[in-house]
Amino acid sequence: MSGQHKAESLKEEGNVEFKKGNFLKAAGLYTKAMREDPDNAVLFSNRCAALLKLSKISKALSDAERVISIRPEWEKGYFRKASIYEAQEQYDEALEWYKKAAECNKDSRDVAIKIRNLSRLVKAQRSKRPEKRSENGSSFAFDKTQ
Repeated sequence: MSGQHKAESLKEEGNVEFKKGNFLKAAGLYTKAMREDPDNAVLFSNRCAALLKLSKISKALSDAERVISIRPEWEKGYFRKASIYEAQEQYDEALEWYKKAAECNKDSRDVAIKIRNLSRLVKAQRSKRPEKRSENGSSFAFDKTQ
């Protein structure tokens, strides 16, 4: 069996485990598949999804970035990266990455839904930010980054 065929078989096994909720086993199978086909963006994307389910944020982010470097024209890498930021409640950052995914595939319904929902959430959060008072009594919106 060639490396790519073995990788495909391992990927399919990983997909079965992922669907069962066995994310650690799925990630392991994707890793084995990647040894056979190290430049396969789909394998990195799938492992990224499994790692995110396991809350392995930095490893998932590394895989998302690898997907983007292998296939920069494919929206899935940007979508995965956005999902990681969304899981960390970094909604502004997530929204930017979903928009990059949309640039790659303007017809993606999943991306359009994410952008619409996160845009609403970000807008609502901005309207709820507490105000600070300056020394002269004027008010300004509180920004968490300050």
